[in-house]
Amino acid sequence: MFDHSDKAVRPRRRWPAISRRSYIYRAGLLFAAVSLSIVTLSPDGSAAVRSSRAGAPISGGTATYALSVGDVFSWILPYPNQANYEPWDQDVEYDMWRPLYFPGQGNKPVINYKLSLAYPPVYSDHNRTVTIRLKHFMWSDGKLLTTRDVQFGINLFSANKSQIAVYLPGEFPSNVTGISYVSPTEFVMHLNRSYSQQWYTNNQLVNIVPLPQQAWDRVSPGGAIGNYDRSTSGAKKVFSFLYHQAEDLSTYATNPLWKVVDGPWTLTSYNATTSRTVLSRNGRYSGPEKPHLAHVVIETFSSDTAEVDALRSGTVTYGYIPFSDHGMIGYLKANGYTVAPWAPDYVQWAELGYTSPTYGPLVRQLYIRQALQHFIDAPLYLKTAMNGFGQIAYGPVPNIPGSPYVSPQEKIDPYPYAPGSAKSLLVNHGWGTASNGYMVCRRPGTAKNDCGAGIAKGRKLDLLMMYQSGFPSLAAQVEAFQTAARAGGIDISLDPQTETTMYSIAGVCPPGPCNWGIAIYANWLWDYGDNPILPTEGQQFGLGNYWGGGYYSATAQHLIDAAHANSGLKYVYAVENFLSRQVAALWFPTGDNRVSVIKDTLKGWSPQSAFGNPRPSRWYFVSS
Repeated sequence: MFDHSDKAVRPRRRWPAISRRSYIYRAGLLFAAVSLSIVTLSPDGSAAVRSSRAGAPISGGTATYALSVGDVFSWILPYPNQANYEPWDQDVEYDMWRPLYFPGQGNKPVINYKLSLAYPPVYSDHNRTVTIRLKHFMWSDGKLLTTRDVQFGINLFSANKSQIAVYLPGEFPSNVTGISYVSPTEFVMHLNRSYSQQWYTNNQLVNIVPLPQQAWDRVSPGGAIGNYDRSTSGAKKVFSFLYHQAEDLSTYATNPLWKVVDGPWTLTSYNATTSRTVLSRNGRYSGPEKPHLAHVVIETFSSDTAEVDALRSGTVTYGYIPFSDHGMIGYLKANGYTVAPWAPDYVQWAELGYTSPTYGPLVRQLYIRQALQHFIDAPLYLKTAMNGFGQIAYGPVPNIPGSPYVSPQEKIDPYPYAPGSAKSLLVNHGWGTASNGYMVCRRPGTAKNDCGAGIAKGRKLDLLMMYQSGFPSLAAQVEAFQTAARAGGIDISLDPQTETTMYSIAGVCPPGPCNWGIAIYANWLWDYGDNPILPTEGQQFGLGNYWGGGYYSATAQHLIDAAHANSGLKYVYAVENFLSRQVAALWFPTGDNRVSVIKDTLKGWSPQSAFGNPRPSRWYFVSS
């Protein structure tokens, strides 16, 4: 059953974990602290038996993991809508329902085939056919996970893709012409054309989440299980039912739907008011990394002060401090904590308003984008505003240590901080300084050295820059940028807004209205590891993108298409090198996911995932 209608859905930013995992780089948080409770409980709640050998793993125990202030787990259905397309939601979902292919192998931004439900895919017929074989996994109700569960998940996705945030028109499942379910353990996908194995596996197959057909294929609470998903109309009804069940947060811990899982954890307690979430070990989990812990508590605090108090009191086991509190590291280490910066596979950029009637003619000029980048002193921002916790990227691919995806060229700044070079670019393209100190267009036109299309004579070089309010680190960066740009003749007006307001203004452009020139959030703008893993930039800067500000280049699109059609890093490198040189967005330094603070008695957390997703199935306590 396939529904090939394409209705565009706006993908939402993934915020680290921030943001595909949380994660969010909350620049300037006073204190986002978290640790794990060292109460040791066995699965039945009784005291766990400690090993007599110091440092040996302890079976059982409860670990508490805190999210950033304001981040809450509030969506349980593994297919996210736009409002719940958040990494901290998906982290919990993937703890209960494993995706076909699991993102992240240690700190490497690749698929983890060990944790995946299927063996690596096999391609044939010039990469137009994909054969996938399932591993042996069991549902918690004792049923075997089969290709019928894969079919159920895909059918729901196909019939309801316009409501699923990870969907992009033309991509999975729209690029599938048919699927043959050969046996309970094997299925074959037939694609509409030849694709890169590298791209299709990392950016398309990762969207598949098998779901328990024997428990979820119904259209009402307590209704009979059927094969509703095998028709488009039936799949829509099933999805509607599941969707509305997921909206009822008060029943998360009691609804029998959510008890049937194939992952290492099951949800046993949920507070719809505070979002406090308790996961308990799934005794029937049949996959690798069987949990040592009995329970994991996910906490959200309403204020920075509350998080600070939780860290100091030892009631949280795995947390973090904001960059501004780096002075506490010595104290924390001396009091039983390990402190470990968590580098994410994310990148920070400022969107440009390409489709804005007012500012679009300016930012569509390459030389103006180059000049703007010359006013960004990324090394200084990283050192001062971020206290060194992060990395600098000179393009759209995260420059994390060990990543195979960042090209050699992107490690070199093509437009380093150089106000003099920026001003020369403007003067050489027909701009002159007016009496107020700001540049105006003296030579309108479209010749090589003119101001450019759509820029009238006498037009002032001014841009409105929205940025997310409430984060001192981000404010310090944009204010420094504004000062440098104004000194060089560009009048940058700063417009601080809440995240919600920014969504309502910058978030609707395109199609518009687009009444801004630059927009930057406190969170990383894009992350990899959810959808997609491979940074080919189609979602970010391809035709129809939202989070690139409406950027479009025929050359960039050609390179993106080539990276989708051909395997090999040279195709990925070609895309990122072009976008870097083109300054498709303004590249700002990317903060670390977090500065993690972990109780010394908790082990198994290292290495921290490149995608920011915690892996509590690996955690365990040791005797002190």
